[in-house]
Amino acid sequence: MAVEVTTKQHDTKITFFDIPTIDGVTVPPGDLAGCTLSFLLKTKDGSIALKKAAVINPDGSFSYDPVPADVATAAKFQQEWEVVYPGGKILTFPNQDWNTVKIIADLG
Repeated sequence: MAVEVTTKQHDTKITFFDIPTIDGVTVPPGDLAGCTLSFLLKTKDGSIALKKAAVINPDGSFSYDPVPADVATAAKFQQEWEVVYPGGKILTFPNQDWNTVKIIADLG
């Protein structure tokens, strides 16, 4: 299910977090064994985009801790998680939409 996250520009003491589901059913942690995960973020026009390695936690949840460059620009982004399975197949979460990340300008 898609979520919306709002944070301020330059804030890195946050963790992007998600629980992968397919059609509302949580993916069992064992189904993610041996997979790699990427955190993808881009503006709708594609002018700003990033793809970074993220973590599949032991409970099967996903997390990503941003670095300063990831949150340097105030904008509204589409975000998704890309799972690559050991055989090379790919599955993207959320599977029916995108998460929304709003990075709003700080006053500093």
